[in-house]
Amino acid sequence: MKKFGIQALIILILGSIAQYFLPFWSIAVVAALVGFFFKYENSAASFAAGTAAVTLLWSSYAGFLTSANASQLANQIGNLFQVGPGYLVPATGLIGGLLGGFGAQTGTLLRKIFEKDDSVSA
Repeated sequence: MKKFGIQALIILILGSIAQYFLPFWSIAVVAALVGFFFKYENSAASFAAGTAAVTLLWSSYAGFLTSANASQLANQIGNLFQVGPGYLVPATGLIGGLLGGFGAQTGTLLRKIFEKDDSVSA
């Protein structure tokens, strides 16, 4: 559980820095790089850490932007998609969480490709 929290915190910090300078999809690359350095038996824990970190990051930033402009943009986007503006912040977090989770899982699975498998005997 400690490894999970550390991985999520690193993704959160590096992801917030990367999102300031790079496009939105860079969060998946950050999550994949961090996921590569954490060794898990299965990749589900890495997926959960990436999902938790990026959901928190994108939801909090979307909520900040929504409150900063008095929900004007959220109302316009909500009218465009025929949904209430209150659904946009959780939807943003969900999409970002999936992006971060799959990125972290990709990094963990990529690590498993390069690991030496001791269980196979010649």
